[in-house]
Amino acid sequence: MVNESGLTQKCVDDIIGEAVITLLKSGGPITTSSLLSQLTDMAKISANQERKEACLQGIVEIKQSISKNYQERSQFLRNQSSLFESGNNLHQYDTKH
Repeated sequence: MVNESGLTQKCVDDIIGEAVITLLKSGGPITTSSLLSQLTDMAKISANQERKEACLQGIVEIKQSISKNYQERSQFLRNQSSLFESGNNLHQYDTKH
């Protein structure tokens, strides 16, 4: 599949994989922040325009994934909260006996 910048998804995936391998070799933690930072560094030093665009597209995809996961988790927590609140109203116990 080719995205709007003309890059294949495989190209972007390969760049993200390369960034992860670089982080693993450095011995540091593999976090979203470190991955985004590594991709940013790779884009800055790349003389190859396609590689630079793949790094930037990888950053966009990771940020979109973070946003989507955050929205899904927030919705899940809202649903759980509303179930808990409705459950508390249904099960009131008589403590006077």
